[in-house]
Amino acid sequence: MANVIPPYIFAWHDYVKREPKKHGRDIKALVKLIESLLKSKTVRYDPVDVDAFIEFCSMVKHREGRWAGQPFELSIEQKYIVACIFGFKMYDEELEMEVRYFRELVLFVARKWGKSTFISAIADFLLMADGEPAAQVWCLATMKTQAAIVYENAKAFLQSSDVLTPAGNPKKHWRTKRDKDNTEMLLFPAKNSFMKAGSKNSENQDGLNPHAYIIDELHAIKNRNTYDVFSSAQGARTQPLGVIISTFGFVREGIFDSVLERCKKVLAGKSKERIFPMIFRIDDDDDPSDRTCWIKANPGGDTARPTMSYLEGEYQKALEDPAQMPSFLSKHLNRASGSSVIYFELSAVDSCLIDMTEDMVRDKYAVGGVDMAETTDLCCATATIPFGGKLYVFQKYFIARQRIEQNSKADKMAYESFCSTAAEDLLNHELLHVCEGSMVKKSDVTAWFVELATTFQVTFWKIGYDRWHGGDWVDDMEANGFPKENENGRGVTFAVAMGAKSLSGPMKETRSLFEDVGIQFSRHNGLFRWCVTNTAARIDVNSNIQPDKSKSKARIDGYVSFLISYIAYKKVADQFEEYQP
Repeated sequence: MANVIPPYIFAWHDYVKREPKKHGRDIKALVKLIESLLKSKTVRYDPVDVDAFIEFCSMVKHREGRWAGQPFELSIEQKYIVACIFGFKMYDEELEMEVRYFRELVLFVARKWGKSTFISAIADFLLMADGEPAAQVWCLATMKTQAAIVYENAKAFLQSSDVLTPAGNPKKHWRTKRDKDNTEMLLFPAKNSFMKAGSKNSENQDGLNPHAYIIDELHAIKNRNTYDVFSSAQGARTQPLGVIISTFGFVREGIFDSVLERCKKVLAGKSKERIFPMIFRIDDDDDPSDRTCWIKANPGGDTARPTMSYLEGEYQKALEDPAQMPSFLSKHLNRASGSSVIYFELSAVDSCLIDMTEDMVRDKYAVGGVDMAETTDLCCATATIPFGGKLYVFQKYFIARQRIEQNSKADKMAYESFCSTAAEDLLNHELLHVCEGSMVKKSDVTAWFVELATTFQVTFWKIGYDRWHGGDWVDDMEANGFPKENENGRGVTFAVAMGAKSLSGPMKETRSLFEDVGIQFSRHNGLFRWCVTNTAARIDVNSNIQPDKSKSKARIDGYVSFLISYIAYKKVADQFEEYQP
C-alpha cells in the first residue's frame, strides 16, 4: 500500500499521538494495527465507499436533541471507523474478486455517544448503497424493543431525507410492509433487499441469509446462539459485515466476554481475525475519580457527547448511593464491574445503636418480618415498632443446636454469646434461641410472636415473610391468632416477593434511614449490626437493587428479616401516623 495515509485515518492517528492521555491502551494498540495494515502488500485502501458513506450521511438529518433537523455530520472517530471498515480492501482468490478486509466491527463505547444514530446510518447504507443484491440487514438485541431502536432510527433517517424520501413520491426508493410474523420490514425494492428488527427468536427465521447484522448492547445478550447463528449464516455473501456495539455490563454470562477476548487477541497481534476492534474504556490502572481519564471511554466528550456536567452528575449519584457505582463504572467508563456492592456503611449503622427498654415495645402497635429461607442455618424474626418518628427494631434469632458449633466456625461468629447478653431488656438479653435438633423449629418462631403479643401486649398489624418459604409456618401462625391476609388486604401475615421490583425501593429507603438515624436497635444486638454491614446489593440493568446473599460478606438474615418488616410497615404507615405517632 502507498505510504500516503488516508486523510480520515491520518487525522485520528495524529490526534491519538498528540493527546496520548485522552486515549486508552486499546485505542493505541488499534492505531498500531491499522498502521501495519497500511503497509501490507495484500491489502489496499480504496476511498470510494468511504466517501459514498459520508455523502450518504449528509443526505439524512438528526430527528431529536440539540441537533434535530441538522444533517448528520460524522465526528473524527466516526470518520475513522468508516474509513477503516469500508476503505480497506483485499482480493479474495476463492471468490475471484475484491472484498472488504474487515468482516466485523466491534465498537465498545460509553453511553450518550450517539451509537444508535451512528449504527442506524450504517444499517441504511448497507441496505441501499452497498450494492449487495437481495441484502438482508438485521437489527438485533436481547429484546425486540431494544432492536427496534436501531430499526426505527434507520427509518427516521430515511424519512428525514428529501433525496431518499421525495415529497412528491415518498415511496420512490423505499417502503415498509408487514412480514408474515406481523413484524414491520423496511424494503429497498431496487435491490430486492430488506431491513428488519429481531431478537433471540429471529434465529429460526426461514431463509436466513444476512448480508449484515447489527447487535446493539451485546453485554445484555446471554444466549450466544443468536450471535452464532447470524455470524455463521453469512457464508453465501461476498462481503458480509457484522456490527457489534455495546457498553460494558456487569458480570457477563453470555457472548460479551468471548467477543472482548477475541478483540484483545487481535489488538495484541495474536490473532489474524478480520475484526476491527475499537474499544473506548478507561485503563485498568486509572482511578475512576480522576475526571481527566473519563474521556478515554467517552470520545465525544470534547464535543459534548455527553457533556462533562452530565458525567459529573452521574458520578455524584454513584457517590451518594454506592449501589449506583457499578453502573457508573460499566456504563460511563466501560470498566468491567461486578453487579454487587456492599451497601451499608458501618458508621451509619453504629449511629443507630441505643440502650433499649421494654417500654419501647410494651403495649405498642407493630409490624413484623421473618427470614426463614434456610431452616438449617441462622433464621431471624423482627418486630419493628414505629413511634416518635423512628423505627425501633427488636429481633429474635434462631439456630439449631446440632448446627451451632459448625455454623459458628463457618461464619466466624460466636453465636452462643448471644444467648445471654448484657442487655437489661429481656428481648435483647435473650437475643438468640437455640432450637433442639438439627433444624430450626418454625413453631419456635411462632412462639416468639405469641410472646410479644401476650407478655408484652404488642398488636401486630402486618407480618411479612418470603413467599417461597411460608408453608406450614403461616398455618401455624394463623392457628395462634395471626390470620393470613386475604384478597381484600385484611389479615396479618402476607407474602413478600423477594425480587428487585419489590425490594429495590424499600432497600434504598432503609439505607437513608440508617444515615438519618431513623432506625434504633440495641447496642447488644451485634447480630443485626453484623448482618446489615455484610449485606451486598445486587444491581440489575435498570439500577434496581436487592440483597445478594451470594456476594455478601457473610450472613444477612437479620437485615432481610428487617427489610421484610419494613415492607410490612409501608403497607400500614398511615395507621401508625394516626394511632401511634
